Parts: sequence; structure tokens; C-alpha cells
Amino acid sequence: MSSPGVTVVIPTYNGARRVEAPLQALVEQQAPSGCFEVVVVDNNSSDSTARVVEESASVAELRRRGVDVRVVPEPRQGLLFARLCGIHNARREVICFLDDDNIPEPNFIADGLAHFEDAGVGMVVSRIYPRYETPPPPSISRREHLLAINHRMGDALIDFGAEATLAPTIGAGLWMRRSAILDAVPWRTPERLMPGRLGKLMVSGEDIELGYLLGKAGHRRIYGPTLKVWHVIPSTRFETRYFIRLIMGVVRSEKTLEARYLGRRMGALSRLKECARLVGAGLASPALALRGDSVREVLFVLASRWAQVQGPYAQLHESR
Repeated sequence: MSSPGVTVVIPTYNGARRVEAPLQALVEQQAPSGCFEVVVVDNNSSDSTARVVEESASVAELRRRGVDVRVVPEPRQGLLFARLCGIHNARREVICFLDDDNIPEPNFIADGLAHFEDAGVGMVVSRIYPRYETPPPPSISRREHLLAINHRMGDALIDFGAEATLAPTIGAGLWMRRSAILDAVPWRTPERLMPGRLGKLMVSGEDIELGYLLGKAGHRRIYGPTLKVWHVIPSTRFETRYFIRLIMGVVRSEKTLEARYLGRRMGALSRLKECARLVGAGLASPALALRGDSVREVLFVLASRWAQVQGPYAQLHESR
């Protein structure tokens, strides 16, 4: 039986230089210390992540206030495995995922827990703002949603319902009722789930899949606009090759989820249509170049179209 309150799960891989930021933000929370605990999941790091956490001044302060902070290892590489490890080690009835580059505002825990006073709510999506180390170029600024940024969803609460639909339930700052996860998600057989990144393939969508599964099981999913989280984004994310891989991964992952859960298969006719759109995008390159940051704008549009041609990841599109 889980205790009231929330377990804040922070998965991290080689996060020795990053993990202090979310820990310090938890020190600054306005919520009573007794209503949350912290589980840092060391996802097979090769640096000193575990030691840095144990020696952290923020962790010492949290523990002084009576907050239980634990570091647990997860040897299987991958965000999905790290999150599942956090779920297994959680002792509270609600779970919140923070990435090691996330900084929540002081009201985050108090406001998040308030949403779960409604027994029908199973998942709450936070409002993610970017904190860029350097300003992004125009071609990337236009696509900042690909960097797990959703603050433009607005100031009003959004109810995505309790049904089998794909909703924008991004994983940074994602809240879930633990009993809902154990009820709806095949956590004992993680090979049935979207795995997240596979080597150099930037597979994504595992958080969207969790939202789908909870909705299908009858748990409401909502967007909480007061749950403000800053996502620290280094300039390395703006590298052209990295961003092309990101675009390809996001588009193909979306196609995979649509094939797996909505039955949208990629037949020969569909692929032919996507090829025609790719050619059309190539012909429209001179016009695309007028948008600013011209070379990357053209490359990014073509990458998106090429990903549409490739379609779902063949090894992942079947619901298992």
C-alpha cells in the first residue's frame, strides 16, 4: 500500500553536472516536507552521478527536513527502464518524473498534488518552458516543441479525457497515479512498450504511450498550466545533425504510435503519396529558404518529409 504524497523520480545518465539543479529546486518547494520523497535513478552512469547526489548540499538539506532521498541503480540502459525502476521503488501514491535538466517552480509539488484530490485523475501534464543557454536559431525556435517544450498550450486547464486517444503527455514533469500505472501499463513486460532511444535511433513517444494506456484504462489525463517547469537546453541541441536525427525520430515515433494503436498502416499507396510530398518539398525549397536560417530550414523540412516516407519503425509498430 502506497503512502499519501508524491515520489519525485529523477532518472539520470551521466548527470553529475546536471542533477544538482532539480535537487535544489526541490529544496525550494513550498509544499510540506512530509508530502514528498525523492528517488534518483542512476541509469548505468559511467561518471560519478551517484556520489555527487549523495554528497549534494541540497540532498543534505532535504534529509535534514525529513525528506527521504534515495539513489537506486538501474543497469538496463534507457529512459523507459529508468522510469520503471523509479515506479518500482516509489513509496507514495503519486509519481512525478523530472529529468535531470528540469527545474520546477516552488509551487510545483503543492499544485501537482492538488490535482489528484480528484480520484478520476490518473495523469497530469506540466507546463514546460525553455531555458536556453544561448538563443536558438529561427529554424529551431519554430520547432521548439520537439525539445519537449509545451508552454504555448496556454493558461487554461485542458482535459484530454479518459479514453483511448493519443494526447501530448510529454514526460518532463509528468505526474501519474501509481495505482493507475500498475493497472494500465504492462510494466512486467517492458518489451511490449515503446523503448525510447535505441542506440543512435532517437525513438521517442514512450510518454505519449503511457498517456494512451492510462486513458484507455479509464483514467483522466489533464494539462495543469500552473505546474511550471524550466527545461535547461544546451546549445549542443542546436547542432544540425542532431536536430535532423531528432526530427526523424519524433516523426517516425508518431507514425509508430498511430500504427500500433490507431490502426494507421503504411501501405504502398500511402508511401507513394509521402514520396510525392517529399518531391514537392524539394521543389518548394526556394520558397522555404525565405523563412530565415535558410539552409537548415530546408534540411529540416526535407528530413520531416523523408521520415514520413520511411514511416513507422518496422520492429515496433505492432501492439504487443
